[in-house]
Amino acid sequence: NGSGSITAFFTVLMEGDDQQDPIADAARAILDGHIVLSRDLADAGHYPAIDIEASISRVQPDLLSEEALERTRRFKYLYSRYMRSRDLLAVGAYVPGADLVLDEGVRLYPRMQGYLMQGMRERAPMDSARSGLDEVIS
Repeated sequence: NGSGSITAFFTVLMEGDDQQDPIADAARAILDGHIVLSRDLADAGHYPAIDIEASISRVQPDLLSEEALERTRRFKYLYSRYMRSRDLLAVGAYVPGADLVLDEGVRLYPRMQGYLMQGMRERAPMDSARSGLDEVIS
C-alpha cells in the first residue's frame, strides 16, 4: 500500500569507530537496517553526520519504487567510488578519463555532499528529498 512505519530506534555506542564490536555486529544482524554516524563527518561540520557507505536499510526495496531504488543505488555507488578514491585524488595520482565512473563521482561530489547536509532546523519532506536526489545525479 506504499506506507510504512518505524516501530523502534535502538542506539548502540561503540568504542571508537570499531565496526567489528560484537554488540554492534549482533544488532546489525537482527535489525532491518542501521544508521552509522561518523565522527569524521561531524568533525568536518557535516550534519547530519551519517556515513551512508556504512548505513543500510534492508526494507528499502519494499518501500521504494524500482526507479527510486535505482537512483538511490546510483547515488550511493558514485559517492562511494569518490570516497574510496579521495587519497588518489588528493595527491594528484588519478588521471581523469582513466575511470569514467570515478570521473562522474568527482563531477557530482560537491552536489552529493550538499545533498547529504542539512541544517538543524531545516525540514526535508520526502517529495523535496526525491526531487533533490534527481537533480544531483542528473
